Amino acid sequence: MSDSVLILKSGKCSWSKCFFCGYGKSIGYEPKTENIKKDFDRFFEKVNDCYIKVFGSGSFLDEKQVSKVMRKYFIGKCHEKNVKNVTIESRPEYITEEKLKEFKGIDLTVAIGLEVADDEILDKLNKGFHLRNYENAVEKIKKSGAKVRTYILVNLPFIEEIQKYVDKSVDYTLKFSDSIVLINLLPHQDSDLFGLWINGEWNFLDRKQFYKVTEKWRDNEKIELDVETFKFIPRFPRGFMKPLVGVGEGFLTHPYFEVWQDYINRWYIPPKDKDILLFLPCSYKKPYSESETHRKIIQRLKKLKNYDRIHQVMISNPGVIPREFENLYPFNSYDWNEKLETDEIKRRYIEVTTKRIKNYLTSHRDNYNGMYCFLKYDSESFLSLRNACHELDIKLTNLLKEETYKRIKDNGQILQTDNAIKDLDEIEHASC
Repeated sequence: MSDSVLILKSGKCSWSKCFFCGYGKSIGYEPKTENIKKDFDRFFEKVNDCYIKVFGSGSFLDEKQVSKVMRKYFIGKCHEKNVKNVTIESRPEYITEEKLKEFKGIDLTVAIGLEVADDEILDKLNKGFHLRNYENAVEKIKKSGAKVRTYILVNLPFIEEIQKYVDKSVDYTLKFSDSIVLINLLPHQDSDLFGLWINGEWNFLDRKQFYKVTEKWRDNEKIELDVETFKFIPRFPRGFMKPLVGVGEGFLTHPYFEVWQDYINRWYIPPKDKDILLFLPCSYKKPYSESETHRKIIQRLKKLKNYDRIHQVMISNPGVIPREFENLYPFNSYDWNEKLETDEIKRRYIEVTTKRIKNYLTSHRDNYNGMYCFLKYDSESFLSLRNACHELDIKLTNLLKEETYKRIKDNGQILQTDNAIKDLDEIEHASC
């Protein structure tokens, strides 16, 4: 029997106050009967005799999100399509014996986001219920013949001993649950937790850290490990987005740049099919690919046989910036005017950028079979890159030939010139 997942976008979570959650704070569409019915009809056209899991950024049993009429319509469709196994999610307060009886003939599992087995922490997280409410809901679920699935969050804020609270929560929920999911907590865009992350007051666990914390429970048949509940990319809420224009320490080690660099080093995985690393300069125009220099670079690279293998990564005051992130904030909303740099700022730029490049290469060097750049020899970015590669004993090739650079270095925007752009062709021969 195959699994089929229904993502329900009707309305938002009626509670929507949990400190860590951003899922239920925005409305996909108004939870009107006609909207939900269309979703159900489209979904059931493709399913038959399968195991259905319903996710809805809230509670399936909350009648402000899914009305009683639509809930019964869903159940009717399950019977019509010979669906015997269904998992839904709900907060404890919406779970009643009357609603559960409606699922007669279906092997029902109700998933509850308990998060942690500690009332004091639940209050700090603003969950809106306590362990006694969870236990009462479990009793109703069990009485109806349904199963209980419990979500536990790993690495919550407001706790110092992660392992202690994970173990405590698992020991507690094993007494009540048919299955448990240990979830790696990642910062949601519209959550209060996002602010803690930005301010350096909390940080996510990388994959290795998560599996180390949950290692004790890895072989338990009742427990699942979920290291990434959503495709995690730092996406800043609108209230955080402002242009970062200036030169100096505040625009070099800005918190927004720092969390991105941490993400790029500890979570990001470079594209597996791009094994040639090419470091490129930044540009005044954002995104970089719309600048004259980058347009010419990309145009030339596309003519090469190994273009699809080349991973383009920019170096700038925000740090190391893979091409795929160039149009995300803050990389599309900053400006660093080189004309305002003092000797001290240049020294600091090289110091910070060398460290950032070293961190990137230390994390991802095994992804690449060749290391190249296309940078001016006297630029702080090149000096930083050269320092980092020297310290890590990595061979670096600057595609901009020294003789080319000496010949045209006084010609203004030299990386846009035909003589310089032609030097990019060397990456095709050098990486064979």
